[in-house]
Amino acid sequence: MARDQLFFLLLLCSAVAGVVATEPNATTTTSSASCPSYRCGDAVDVGYPFWIDGGDGETNGTSSTTHCGYPELRLDCRRDTPVLALPSGDYAVTDIKYGDRTMSVFDIGVFSNSSTCPDVAGRNLTLPPDGPLSLTSRDANLTFLVNCSFDMPLPANHHVACLEGDDRYHSYVFRDNIDFVPAYLVARACQDVVGMPVLRSSLTGSGPLDAVVPALKMGFELSWTPAAGGDCGVCEKTGGLCGHRRAAASDAWAFTCFRTGAKPKSAGSRKINTWVVITLAVIGSIVVILLLVLGGFLLRKKREAEARYGAASANSSIYNVAMTMLRGSTEG
Repeated sequence: MARDQLFFLLLLCSAVAGVVATEPNATTTTSSASCPSYRCGDAVDVGYPFWIDGGDGETNGTSSTTHCGYPELRLDCRRDTPVLALPSGDYAVTDIKYGDRTMSVFDIGVFSNSSTCPDVAGRNLTLPPDGPLSLTSRDANLTFLVNCSFDMPLPANHHVACLEGDDRYHSYVFRDNIDFVPAYLVARACQDVVGMPVLRSSLTGSGPLDAVVPALKMGFELSWTPAAGGDCGVCEKTGGLCGHRRAAASDAWAFTCFRTGAKPKSAGSRKINTWVVITLAVIGSIVVILLLVLGGFLLRKKREAEARYGAASANSSIYNVAMTMLRGSTEG
């Protein structure tokens, strides 16, 4: 019996240790109310893993010290339009499809100077390195050769006259690739080479600008992938939502793992609670061991007392039989 109880105790301690060890190496947990859905205008619902930061410590227009979402998917709300800031510029978000994890965006600056001629200089799409964003199979690439002086003639239907500064240089646009033009020749002959994604379905029209201008205005598609590793990956695999928190608006953001149904706790609180669990488990184990030892001691004493009582009873019976026989012989 004592051996079975000791096995159960060891099994219980192992389970407690496993729970403590598998807690994510993130900081904190909080209620789902800390992971809201935002509104920026009437067109787009913004929710996890996206979040809106109004700047100056404001989230969704109010002062906040916590937010849920990926750092790379932080949005600004400008004139009722969600805006995604990328290394290559700012992109307006026109739609978010959470089911297939895609978003529709377009480059705000490409038509900042003219609505009919794209300003493509220096606007190569650049995504954050090692981030969750990537282009999709529904995207095509437009390659602009800006202000080039080729010795060889290029197809006239790819000529983009509005991008040229004077008659000595010419600009061109091609779809997907320009393999027919040697790379060394392009680098030597052109002032700039710019690649810009558009939706394949938007490339229509008879001439280059007939297709390019509407396509650039329609934008392109980005997809995001769930976090696979690090604090956020561990957090999501254990049912949490990744976010950040800070003590004040002027402080730096620190990673936080939010969980439904719990109150916000800091990294220090999590460490304290972990030690509380360990301490209680150790104390409980010691108490159970002491109870088992005490129970074994009392059981042994009981068995010794029963053994002594049994021996005394046996001796008393022999004595009674002997006395009976002695009385019988005397009377006879």
